[in-house]
Amino acid sequence: MNNVNPYVFPQNEIEKLPNSFYSHAEAIYHLSEVGIEVKQTRVADWLGVSRANVSQVTGRMQNSGLIELTDELILTEKGSYLAKMISRRRRIIERFLSEILNLPWDQVYKETKKWENVLSSVTEDAMLKILGNPTTGIFGNPIPYSGYFEGPMKKLLDGKVNKKYSIVKISEELKKDSTVISFLQKNKILPGNKIYISDTNEYSITVSVSKDQFFGLDQFIAERVYVG
Repeated sequence: MNNVNPYVFPQNEIEKLPNSFYSHAEAIYHLSEVGIEVKQTRVADWLGVSRANVSQVTGRMQNSGLIELTDELILTEKGSYLAKMISRRRRIIERFLSEILNLPWDQVYKETKKWENVLSSVTEDAMLKILGNPTTGIFGNPIPYSGYFEGPMKKLLDGKVNKKYSIVKISEELKKDSTVISFLQKNKILPGNKIYISDTNEYSITVSVSKDQFFGLDQFIAERVYVG
């Protein structure tokens, strides 16, 4: 794997951790990735579990040296490495399922959850090679340790009317709703595509990806699509 330091957290130690550590580390990483304050309530919302569950798991993660508990949940170097390795694997699997197996986005998310905890590093590297060593996932988010660096971007919601932008990435948060990601894929709101803002109001924005085909996006979605 490119730029991966195996001495931060040996693979044999990672494999001994409970799956709950994986999911919580990844949730903390994703929230930090989009600049959201990482509180236990936010992690609970992200994972769809109770705050009591998050409190219990994060307490154990702190004892294992994976996070620091302050006003926010902060990943240690060891915890950050774990979260990045999990995100790396997930984003590689998602690309493979989407581009090689041609699964629609709503199915990709469901199937990835089944694959990610059983995939070996050897298979992961083979999948990456077949894909041509991409540096981002299907939603445009960086594959950790791929050498990709994000440039300046803004939320689509903050864009100006009568201006065209390039879609850079879509928040991981949206893929948990199969209806939303199916809508995004159907309407070609995909990283790399151009998007034109024709109108805005206090509830939504009107955009176009294909010529003369306009549709509305509510603020929740428009705030989670990033453009440059």
